[in-house]
Amino acid sequence: MYYRYWTHLSEHKVYAHYGLRTEQYKLIYYYADALGTSGSEDERKEPEWELFDLKKDPYEMINVYADPDYSRVVAVLEEELYRLQEEVKDEKYERVG
Repeated sequence: MYYRYWTHLSEHKVYAHYGLRTEQYKLIYYYADALGTSGSEDERKEPEWELFDLKKDPYEMINVYADPDYSRVVAVLEEELYRLQEEVKDEKYERVG
């Protein structure tokens, strides 16, 4: 499942992001930019990635995105993320400036 969270740093103080959820993994890209959306705070932050192995870490406490043991999983999930994003006609975040 692909999803997107638009309201950057508003009520829950969560960075704007999009992600992919599978049965075993959750991949999240915090692009951290309001992009002019209403209800968001216009305060850009550095983008960052998270990957959680939901079978080993169901409470999402350990980010394994940079773990070399997950490099193949990251590649496959990123490819699927961008495929789904294109399918639903959502735009990939490209930082400008």
